[in-house]
Order: sequence, then C-alpha cells, then structure tokens
Amino acid sequence: MKFFTKDLWLDAHNTLRAKSASDAYRAELDTLRSRLSNAAFQFYRDADVHDGELLELVIADGSRPAPLSEPVRPWTTPRNHPVRVKLSVLDGLDRLVWRLSYKTVRRVVVDYPTEHPLFYQDGNGFGDWGYHELTDAGSGFLRHEILFATGTVLLFEFADVEVSSAPRSVAELG
Repeated sequence: MKFFTKDLWLDAHNTLRAKSASDAYRAELDTLRSRLSNAAFQFYRDADVHDGELLELVIADGSRPAPLSEPVRPWTTPRNHPVRVKLSVLDGLDRLVWRLSYKTVRRVVVDYPTEHPLFYQDGNGFGDWGYHELTDAGSGFLRHEILFATGTVLLFEFADVEVSSAPRSVAELG
C-alpha cells in the first residue's frame, strides 16, 4: 500500500496524517481516471467499503485450452495473461454489494495471514475491509490493493476491470 499503510491505520488518531494520505491518493487516482469506466472510477473514489465485508474472492486460471465439455486439446503456453479475478464486497453500511471483475491479470498476492498483523487473532478470517487504493503498476497495468483489519493484504495487477453494484436485498453471488 502506497498511501493507506498499516502504520497509518495504527496512527489513526493523527487526522492530519490521514487527510494528507487521502488527498495524495485522490490526486493520484485523478491521473488514472481516463483508464477507467465511470463505474470503476466511482468505486475507487467514492464507494463506502470501509468496514465492509469481503463476500467472495474467485481466482480463475483461464489457460485451459478447451472447456471441460469439449474434447481435449493440446496445451499451449498462453502469453496474454489469462488469469481472471472476481470479488464481491458488501459496503460498510450493509446496503450495496459491489462486484469487481479483473481481466488480463498479471499478478495476484494474497497475504493471509500476514507476518505483520494489525487486529488479528489466530483463527480469524480477513476481517473488515479497511482501506483500498488503485495505483499505476506500469506497462499499462493498474494495481488494486486492499488492506483488511487483520493486516491481510490483497493485491491485483490488471489491465482491465469491470465494476458494478446492486442493492444488498437483490444481490446474488455467483
């Protein structure tokens, strides 16, 4: 995490430091606006997911040469970043379910349980969604990092993302 670090979270009483990090993040996010759909930009800028809940995380390889229902085909070495990631998160107000679908994924990191915990006890899950940030990862890729209350970090580097939301009452996973 570049702006919303574990140290910043532990120093949460320092409102000047938190505001400075938030302002710096928004300035960097504005430079990425042209690379995102309106829905994606709205999510990274405005979605109230702090204290939200990760509902689902799916990582698909995507390099299988044929669907299971078709005859076997020879394996090839794909060079187009076939990995896909989908996640669903319930916002911090329990009102909206946000869905993110990353395509052309070149890097996935799941740091759980982390060696540098925050509010973690053995046996916990990821905990509440704390902070997240979108930054430039170079070579046309973006990086989305999510910091959870336990100190767990999810990191995805991708070239394309689709974002949608639905009211909790009508949202279905799957």
